Amino acid sequence: MEAREKIITFGEIMLRLSTPDYATIDQTHSFLVNYGGGEANVAIALSHMGHQTCFLTKLPPNLLGDSAVAHLRAHGVDTKYIARGSTTIGIYFLETGFGGRPSKVIYNRRHSAITRVEIGDFQWKEIFRGAAWFHVSGITLALGEKVRQAALRAVREAKAAGATVSFDFNYRSTLWTVEEARPVYKEFIRYADVVFGNDWDANTLLEIPFDGDTDLSSVAQRRRDVLCKMIERYGLQYVFCTDRVVYSATENSLAGNYFTLRDGKFLTGATAPVRFNIYDRIGGGDAFASGVIHGLLKNYQDPAYAVLYGLNTSVLKHTIYGDAFTLSCADIEAFMSSNGNAEVKR
Repeated sequence: MEAREKIITFGEIMLRLSTPDYATIDQTHSFLVNYGGGEANVAIALSHMGHQTCFLTKLPPNLLGDSAVAHLRAHGVDTKYIARGSTTIGIYFLETGFGGRPSKVIYNRRHSAITRVEIGDFQWKEIFRGAAWFHVSGITLALGEKVRQAALRAVREAKAAGATVSFDFNYRSTLWTVEEARPVYKEFIRYADVVFGNDWDANTLLEIPFDGDTDLSSVAQRRRDVLCKMIERYGLQYVFCTDRVVYSATENSLAGNYFTLRDGKFLTGATAPVRFNIYDRIGGGDAFASGVIHGLLKNYQDPAYAVLYGLNTSVLKHTIYGDAFTLSCADIEAFMSSNGNAEVKR
């Protein structure tokens, strides 16, 4: 496949400061430096999969902003529409967990450049001309009213251009409350075609009730019930999610799920779970979304392939340092065909 569809994402890219060697923050005197952010991670991953990607954000016109732009360009992401202004880049601190001690994330982004974004910062018609896909997440929507207004303009331009819109719930309780988030999610999901989210998101953020039958025999049935209601209520084409089992901070398992309404019937599917070791968990959900988007662009009518591709992309991401997935389709497909055999490739 010649994968050159134009994919646009909108969000914040932040300076990531990580503790080395699984140290706690209070033990650390020097941090490992990287850049990351949900929609930036998706743009980078899809660029490595062969797609034409464009990232929209606002960054300060200083060396930190320049370094973030250089990071994106190094991964083949189009940065020419990034707005520049303000003085501050968002920062997050990562304390990497080990064994029974979980990882911790501390944000320092309240007054970052993107919170000063203006709708007039972007040439919307030019940006979305020829766009095939647009992706945004709830983390971005949590960053303030100006960011939400820019994201709303972006999603409307995407729909006007005929692009598929994907929305990742990505709710973060450290950024806003459920009560603050709920009306925003209810507005944005009306523009979405493909959603990454689970039954908690649908039930709590969208207030979609579970079936009144409290004797439903399994969590899976309850999830199917509420997600199918979400698909029907908002006219969604697909919902994708993962099931994670945490054995320790450095060993998890994942399975992928999809839900859709086709010819009046609800269809669901799930992958087998994959158990794996973790080098860097951050960005695993973004990698899953990237793999699913790639799979749907390859064949929009085959969600089973897309969810399997997303799952394997996410598992591989957990083996890579940094926020972003940086392997190729050939790497993903070799991993899929090898069933996780980690023999040295010579």
